[in-house]
Amino acid sequence: MKLSTFTAENAHEAVRVVQQNLGPEAVIINVRQLPAQGISRLLNRHGHIEVTACVPDKAAPQHTVTAGSGDYVPFANENDEFTPTPRSERRWRSLAWLESLGLLPEFADRIETKLRSVNAGLPPPNPIAEWHLVRDCLATFWRPPLKNAEGTGRPHVFIGPAGAGKTTVICKWLTAAVLKGEQRARAWRLDGETVNTSEFLSLHCELLGVPVERFWNGTETGEELLFVDLPGVETHDAAGMKVLREQLQSLPAPHVHLVLNAAYDTELLFEQFRAFAAFLPEDLIFTHLDEEHRRVKLWNFVLGTNCTLGWLAGGQKLPGEFKPAETSLLFPHKITR
Repeated sequence: MKLSTFTAENAHEAVRVVQQNLGPEAVIINVRQLPAQGISRLLNRHGHIEVTACVPDKAAPQHTVTAGSGDYVPFANENDEFTPTPRSERRWRSLAWLESLGLLPEFADRIETKLRSVNAGLPPPNPIAEWHLVRDCLATFWRPPLKNAEGTGRPHVFIGPAGAGKTTVICKWLTAAVLKGEQRARAWRLDGETVNTSEFLSLHCELLGVPVERFWNGTETGEELLFVDLPGVETHDAAGMKVLREQLQSLPAPHVHLVLNAAYDTELLFEQFRAFAAFLPEDLIFTHLDEEHRRVKLWNFVLGTNCTLGWLAGGQKLPGEFKPAETSLLFPHKITR
Protein backbone atom coordinates (compact mmCIF):
# COMPACT_ATOMS: atom_id res chain seq x y z
CA MET A 1 0.00 0.00 0.00
CA LYS A 2 1.63 3.22 -1.22
CA LEU A 3 0.90 6.49 0.56
CA SER A 4 0.60 9.73 -1.41
CA THR A 5 0.51 13.27 -0.04
CA PHE A 6 -1.35 16.22 -1.59
CA THR A 7 -1.97 19.83 -0.61
CA ALA A 8 -5.17 21.77 -1.24
CA GLU A 9 -6.84 25.01 -0.22
CA ASN A 10 -9.81 23.35 1.47
CA ALA A 11 -11.46 20.01 2.18
CA HIS A 12 -13.56 19.87 -0.98
CA GLU A 13 -10.54 20.64 -3.16
CA ALA A 14 -8.59 17.95 -1.29
CA VAL A 15 -11.20 15.31 -2.12
CA ARG A 16 -11.15 16.33 -5.80
CA VAL A 17 -7.33 16.19 -5.98
CA VAL A 18 -7.13 12.81 -4.25
CA GLN A 19 -9.75 11.22 -6.47
CA GLN A 20 -8.27 12.78 -9.59
CA ASN A 21 -4.85 11.33 -8.84
CA LEU A 22 -5.71 8.04 -7.14
CA GLY A 23 -9.22 7.28 -8.35
CA PRO A 24 -12.56 6.82 -6.58
CA GLU A 25 -11.30 3.92 -4.43
CA ALA A 26 -8.76 6.15 -2.65
CA VAL A 27 -8.91 6.31 1.14
CA ILE A 28 -7.80 9.38 3.10
CA ILE A 29 -5.47 8.35 5.91
CA ASN A 30 -4.63 11.68 7.54
CA VAL A 31 -5.27 15.41 7.18
CA ARG A 32 -3.48 18.30 8.84
CA GLN A 33 -3.35 22.07 8.62
CA LEU A 34 -0.27 23.66 7.04
CA PRO A 35 0.78 27.09 8.30
CA ALA A 36 0.44 29.96 5.84
CA GLN A 37 3.80 31.19 4.57
CA GLY A 38 4.95 34.59 3.27
CA ILE A 39 2.52 36.70 1.27
CA SER A 40 0.09 33.78 1.06
CA ARG A 41 -0.95 34.65 4.60
CA LEU A 42 -2.75 37.68 3.16
CA LEU A 43 -4.69 35.52 0.70
CA ASN A 44 -5.35 32.48 2.85
CA ARG A 45 -4.68 33.21 6.50
CA HIS A 46 -5.34 29.62 7.52
CA GLY A 47 -2.88 28.10 5.06
CA HIS A 48 -3.43 24.99 3.00
CA ILE A 49 -4.24 21.49 4.19
CA GLU A 50 -2.09 18.42 3.64
CA VAL A 51 -3.87 15.16 2.92
CA THR A 52 -2.30 11.71 2.98
CA ALA A 53 -4.18 9.08 0.99
CA CYS A 54 -3.74 5.67 -0.57
CA VAL A 55 -5.45 3.05 -2.68
CA PRO A 56 -5.96 0.03 -0.40
CA ASP A 57 -4.52 -3.30 -1.40
CA LYS A 58 -6.99 -6.01 -2.27
CA ALA A 59 -9.06 -6.35 0.85
CA ALA A 60 -8.34 -9.37 2.98
CA PRO A 61 -11.35 -11.28 4.26
CA GLN A 62 -12.66 -9.99 7.58
CA HIS A 63 -12.03 -12.08 10.69
CA THR A 64 -15.15 -13.79 11.94
CA VAL A 65 -15.80 -15.77 15.05
CA THR A 66 -15.60 -18.97 13.01
CA ALA A 67 -12.31 -18.13 11.35
CA GLY A 68 -10.23 -20.73 9.55
CA SER A 69 -7.38 -22.84 10.81
CA GLY A 70 -4.80 -20.35 9.55
CA ASP A 71 -5.67 -17.87 12.30
CA TYR A 72 -3.20 -17.15 15.04
CA VAL A 73 -3.89 -19.20 18.16
CA PRO A 74 -1.88 -17.37 20.81
CA PHE A 75 -1.55 -20.17 23.34
CA ALA A 76 -0.88 -23.03 20.89
CA ASN A 77 2.89 -22.65 20.73
CA GLU A 78 4.75 -23.13 23.99
CA ASN A 79 7.77 -21.32 22.51
CA ASP A 80 5.82 -18.23 21.47
CA GLU A 81 7.75 -15.38 23.09
CA PHE A 82 4.68 -13.10 22.98
CA THR A 83 2.44 -15.43 25.02
CA PRO A 84 1.94 -14.10 28.56
CA THR A 85 1.84 -16.55 31.45
CA PRO A 86 -1.77 -17.39 32.40
CA ARG A 87 -2.73 -16.38 35.93
CA SER A 88 -5.14 -19.25 36.54
CA GLU A 89 -5.27 -23.04 36.39
CA ARG A 90 -8.31 -23.28 34.12
CA ARG A 91 -8.79 -26.35 31.99
CA TRP A 92 -9.54 -24.11 29.03
CA ARG A 93 -6.14 -22.63 28.28
CA SER A 94 -7.65 -20.01 26.02
CA LEU A 95 -9.74 -18.63 28.91
CA ALA A 96 -6.66 -18.52 31.12
CA TRP A 97 -4.85 -16.65 28.38
CA LEU A 98 -7.70 -14.15 27.97
CA GLU A 99 -7.67 -13.60 31.74
CA SER A 100 -3.97 -12.79 31.56
CA LEU A 101 -4.85 -10.07 29.03
CA GLY A 102 -7.49 -8.42 31.19
CA LEU A 103 -10.70 -10.49 31.03
CA LEU A 104 -12.11 -10.45 34.57
CA PRO A 105 -12.41 -13.85 36.30
CA GLU A 106 -16.17 -13.48 36.81
CA PHE A 107 -16.68 -13.19 33.07
CA ALA A 108 -14.25 -16.02 32.34
CA ASP A 109 -16.38 -18.11 34.75
CA ARG A 110 -19.49 -17.08 32.84
CA ILE A 111 -18.00 -18.20 29.53
CA GLU A 112 -16.74 -21.44 31.07
CA THR A 113 -20.20 -22.16 32.42
CA LYS A 114 -21.68 -21.72 28.95
CA LEU A 115 -19.02 -24.04 27.53
CA ARG A 116 -19.98 -26.89 29.88
CA SER A 117 -22.40 -28.18 27.28
CA VAL A 118 -19.43 -28.82 24.98
CA ASN A 119 -17.52 -32.09 25.47
CA ALA A 120 -18.87 -32.41 29.02
CA GLY A 121 -17.17 -29.14 29.86
CA LEU A 122 -13.76 -30.32 28.72
CA PRO A 123 -11.83 -28.46 26.02
CA PRO A 124 -10.94 -30.33 22.84
CA PRO A 125 -7.31 -31.49 22.68
CA ASN A 126 -6.66 -29.43 19.55
CA PRO A 127 -5.85 -25.84 20.65
CA ILE A 128 -7.22 -24.36 17.40
CA ALA A 129 -10.56 -26.11 17.93
CA GLU A 130 -10.61 -24.91 21.55
CA TRP A 131 -9.91 -21.31 20.51
CA HIS A 132 -12.71 -21.35 17.94
CA LEU A 133 -15.18 -22.68 20.51
CA VAL A 134 -14.29 -19.88 22.90
CA ARG A 135 -14.54 -17.27 20.15
CA ASP A 136 -17.94 -18.59 19.12
CA CYS A 137 -19.09 -18.52 22.72
CA LEU A 138 -17.94 -14.94 23.20
CA ALA A 139 -19.70 -13.91 20.02
CA THR A 140 -23.07 -14.94 21.47
CA PHE A 141 -22.75 -12.03 23.90
CA TRP A 142 -21.93 -9.47 21.18
CA ARG A 143 -24.42 -6.72 20.36
CA PRO A 144 -23.84 -5.18 16.91
CA PRO A 145 -23.36 -1.39 16.87
CA LEU A 146 -26.35 0.71 15.85
CA LYS A 147 -26.49 2.01 12.29
CA ASN A 148 -26.32 5.75 12.99
CA ALA A 149 -23.53 7.01 10.76
CA GLU A 150 -25.97 8.75 8.40
CA GLY A 151 -27.92 11.94 9.00
CA THR A 152 -31.03 11.23 11.13
CA GLY A 153 -32.06 14.73 12.12
CA ARG A 154 -31.06 13.83 15.68
CA PRO A 155 -27.83 15.26 17.12
CA HIS A 156 -24.98 13.02 18.21
CA VAL A 157 -23.99 14.10 21.73
CA PHE A 158 -20.76 12.91 23.32
CA ILE A 159 -20.56 12.64 27.10
CA GLY A 160 -17.94 11.37 29.51
CA PRO A 161 -15.21 12.47 31.92
CA ALA A 162 -12.69 15.15 31.03
CA GLY A 163 -9.75 13.84 29.03
CA ALA A 164 -11.61 10.87 27.55
CA GLY A 165 -11.19 12.20 24.01
CA LYS A 166 -14.72 13.32 23.12
CA THR A 167 -13.61 16.25 20.94
CA THR A 168 -11.04 14.12 19.13
CA VAL A 169 -13.74 11.52 18.41
CA ILE A 170 -15.96 14.22 16.89
CA CYS A 171 -13.07 15.48 14.74
CA LYS A 172 -12.24 11.94 13.59
CA TRP A 173 -15.87 11.23 12.73
CA LEU A 174 -16.21 14.59 10.95
CA THR A 175 -13.05 14.04 8.92
CA ALA A 176 -14.14 10.58 7.79
CA ALA A 177 -17.68 11.74 6.99
CA VAL A 178 -16.77 14.95 5.15
CA LEU A 179 -13.63 13.89 3.31
CA LYS A 180 -14.36 10.24 2.66
CA GLY A 181 -18.13 10.10 2.72
CA GLU A 182 -18.65 13.62 1.33
CA GLN A 183 -21.47 14.12 3.82
CA ARG A 184 -22.78 17.42 5.07
CA ALA A 185 -22.33 18.09 8.76
CA ARG A 186 -22.82 20.74 11.42
CA ALA A 187 -21.36 21.02 14.91
CA TRP A 188 -22.13 22.78 18.17
CA ARG A 189 -19.55 23.56 20.84
CA LEU A 190 -21.69 24.10 23.93
CA ASP A 191 -20.79 25.10 27.47
CA GLY A 192 -21.84 23.00 30.43
CA GLU A 193 -21.25 23.59 34.12
CA THR A 194 -17.84 24.74 32.90
CA VAL A 195 -16.86 26.63 29.76
CA ASN A 196 -16.10 24.55 26.68
CA THR A 197 -12.59 25.69 25.82
CA SER A 198 -12.05 23.28 22.93
CA GLU A 199 -10.92 25.71 20.23
CA PHE A 200 -9.52 22.69 18.38
CA LEU A 201 -13.03 21.69 17.32
CA SER A 202 -13.77 25.15 15.92
CA LEU A 203 -10.49 25.24 14.02
CA HIS A 204 -10.97 21.77 12.61
CA CYS A 205 -14.52 22.52 11.52
CA GLU A 206 -13.29 25.65 9.77
CA LEU A 207 -10.65 23.54 8.03
CA LEU A 208 -13.33 21.13 6.78
CA GLY A 209 -15.82 23.84 5.91
CA VAL A 210 -18.25 22.57 8.57
CA PRO A 211 -20.41 25.20 10.35
CA VAL A 212 -19.80 25.26 14.12
CA GLU A 213 -21.88 27.24 16.59
CA ARG A 214 -21.58 28.09 20.27
CA PHE A 215 -25.30 28.02 21.10
CA TRP A 216 -27.93 25.44 20.19
CA ASN A 217 -30.36 26.96 17.70
CA GLY A 218 -32.79 24.10 17.25
CA THR A 219 -31.70 23.30 13.69
CA GLU A 220 -33.45 20.20 12.39
CA THR A 221 -32.44 18.41 9.21
CA GLY A 222 -32.38 14.80 8.13
CA GLU A 223 -29.58 15.29 5.63
CA GLU A 224 -26.76 16.53 7.81
CA LEU A 225 -24.77 14.83 10.53
CA LEU A 226 -25.22 16.87 13.70
CA PHE A 227 -22.55 16.77 16.42
CA VAL A 228 -22.67 18.33 19.88
CA ASP A 229 -19.48 18.74 21.91
CA LEU A 230 -19.86 19.21 25.67
CA PRO A 231 -17.26 19.71 28.41
CA GLY A 232 -16.24 16.61 30.33
CA VAL A 233 -17.85 15.97 33.70
CA GLU A 234 -16.15 14.15 36.56
CA THR A 235 -18.10 11.32 38.15
CA HIS A 236 -18.22 13.02 41.56
CA ASP A 237 -19.37 16.41 40.20
CA ALA A 238 -23.05 16.49 41.18
CA ALA A 239 -23.60 20.00 39.82
CA GLY A 240 -21.98 19.14 36.51
CA MET A 241 -24.07 15.95 36.20
CA LYS A 242 -27.25 17.96 36.88
CA VAL A 243 -26.42 20.47 34.13
CA LEU A 244 -25.57 17.62 31.75
CA ARG A 245 -28.95 15.99 32.40
CA GLU A 246 -30.75 19.26 31.71
CA GLN A 247 -28.81 19.79 28.48
CA LEU A 248 -29.61 16.30 27.18
CA GLN A 249 -33.28 16.81 27.99
CA SER A 250 -33.29 20.08 26.02
CA LEU A 251 -31.98 18.47 22.81
CA PRO A 252 -34.29 16.73 20.29
CA ALA A 253 -33.98 12.96 20.90
CA PRO A 254 -30.16 12.94 20.85
CA HIS A 255 -27.97 9.97 20.06
CA VAL A 256 -25.98 9.81 23.33
CA HIS A 257 -22.48 8.35 23.06
CA LEU A 258 -20.43 7.64 26.20
CA VAL A 259 -16.72 8.13 25.52
CA LEU A 260 -14.16 6.42 27.80
CA ASN A 261 -10.37 6.19 27.76
CA ALA A 262 -9.47 2.53 27.17
CA ALA A 263 -6.02 3.02 28.70
CA TYR A 264 -7.56 3.47 32.15
CA ASP A 265 -7.82 0.67 34.69
CA THR A 266 -10.86 -1.58 34.18
CA GLU A 267 -12.22 -0.89 37.67
CA LEU A 268 -12.09 2.86 37.05
CA LEU A 269 -13.76 2.44 33.65
CA PHE A 270 -16.64 0.54 35.23
CA GLU A 271 -16.95 3.26 37.86
CA GLN A 272 -17.19 5.88 35.11
CA PHE A 273 -19.69 3.78 33.16
CA ARG A 274 -21.95 3.44 36.18
CA ALA A 275 -21.83 7.20 36.80
CA PHE A 276 -23.01 7.99 33.25
CA ALA A 277 -25.36 5.01 32.79
CA ALA A 278 -28.30 7.11 34.04
CA PHE A 279 -28.11 9.14 30.80
CA LEU A 280 -28.91 5.96 28.82
CA PRO A 281 -26.07 6.07 26.30
CA GLU A 282 -26.86 4.06 23.19
CA ASP A 283 -23.26 2.95 22.84
CA LEU A 284 -19.76 3.10 24.27
CA ILE A 285 -16.85 4.64 22.36
CA PHE A 286 -13.38 3.63 23.57
CA THR A 287 -10.45 5.93 22.80
CA HIS A 288 -6.65 5.93 23.31
CA LEU A 289 -6.36 2.38 21.98
CA ASP A 290 -2.87 3.29 20.78
CA GLU A 291 -1.94 3.39 24.48
CA GLU A 292 -3.70 0.14 25.43
CA HIS A 293 -2.76 -3.00 23.50
CA ARG A 294 -4.75 -5.36 25.75
CA ARG A 295 -8.02 -4.89 23.91
CA VAL A 296 -9.35 -8.09 25.44
CA LYS A 297 -10.23 -6.01 28.52
CA LEU A 298 -13.03 -4.37 26.50
CA TRP A 299 -14.87 -7.69 26.48
CA ASN A 300 -15.61 -6.95 30.14
CA PHE A 301 -17.98 -4.21 28.95
CA VAL A 302 -19.64 -6.51 26.43
CA LEU A 303 -20.23 -9.09 29.15
CA GLY A 304 -20.75 -6.74 32.09
CA THR A 305 -23.06 -4.03 30.71
CA ASN A 306 -26.16 -3.78 28.55
CA CYS A 307 -24.51 -1.16 26.36
CA THR A 308 -23.28 -1.69 22.80
CA LEU A 309 -19.67 -1.00 21.84
CA GLY A 310 -20.02 1.54 19.04
CA TRP A 311 -16.61 2.80 17.91
CA LEU A 312 -12.93 2.26 18.67
CA ALA A 313 -10.47 5.14 18.31
CA GLY A 314 -6.73 5.50 18.74
CA GLY A 315 -4.17 8.27 18.41
CA GLN A 316 -4.44 11.96 17.63
CA LYS A 317 -4.17 11.74 13.83
CA LEU A 318 -7.28 12.68 11.88
CA PRO A 319 -9.08 10.56 10.95
CA GLY A 320 -6.46 8.04 12.11
CA GLU A 321 -7.80 4.91 13.75
CA PHE A 322 -11.56 5.25 14.03
CA LYS A 323 -13.53 2.11 13.31
CA PRO A 324 -16.93 0.65 14.11
CA ALA A 325 -16.45 -1.88 16.88
CA GLU A 326 -16.46 -5.54 15.84
CA THR A 327 -15.40 -8.75 17.53
CA SER A 328 -12.25 -9.21 15.44
CA LEU A 329 -10.85 -5.92 16.81
CA LEU A 330 -11.12 -7.19 20.39
CA PHE A 331 -9.46 -10.54 19.91
CA PRO A 332 -5.68 -10.81 20.33
CA HIS A 333 -3.51 -11.07 17.25
CA LYS A 334 0.10 -12.15 16.83
CA ILE A 335 2.48 -9.27 17.40
CA THR A 336 5.10 -8.74 14.71
CA ARG A 337 8.17 -6.60 14.91
